[in-house]
Amino acid sequence: MRRSRSIEITPVPSVNASLAPLRVQPVTAAPDRILPDSRYATAFSLNQAQFNALTAFLGSAEAGTQLDKRLKAMQTLRGLAARGQLRGIDSRNARLFHQLTDQSDLGQREAAIQQDEVAAITAALAHQTPPAQAQLAFFDHLSADDQAIHFELNINAVNMHGFQRYNSLDAYRRKLAADAAQASMTALPPAALTSSVI
Repeated sequence: MRRSRSIEITPVPSVNASLAPLRVQPVTAAPDRILPDSRYATAFSLNQAQFNALTAFLGSAEAGTQLDKRLKAMQTLRGLAARGQLRGIDSRNARLFHQLTDQSDLGQREAAIQQDEVAAITAALAHQTPPAQAQLAFFDHLSADDQAIHFELNINAVNMHGFQRYNSLDAYRRKLAADAAQASMTALPPAALTSSVI
């Protein structure tokens, strides 16, 4: 019968045991609040003064009586967001942003106009008529205020590069008219859309 050999284990001292213990100093004068280091400023903090001025105007009674100025302020505010200049915004100001833009009466009106425009274009496609003509007719059917709302908050909204597509509402209207005229010249008659092969 073979006898088992015992294995001798030599303990190895812990590396931590050779380190000197660190003394913990108590905090006796902690600041009331920690201020952000200017080296780590957020995009929002760099643009907060402009944000505050825009939101103050949009939340004022004066804004309700000046549609053009209100639309420009909303577009500028949305432009800050589109260009990433509101990155790092806190939750309170983020709620304020949405209340004064998307959730405002003008923001909701624009959402309804856009929905109606999509429905008009979809109906034109279903009836095999040029969508460009339907879009022009839809725009011309809007009131002057609704045209301004649709143009400023949707058609000519500032993109992520800070650019706008049109110089004015009239320039957009001329583009719609040109597209509709071109579509009417190139559109096939309904009979041409029906195949002669059955």
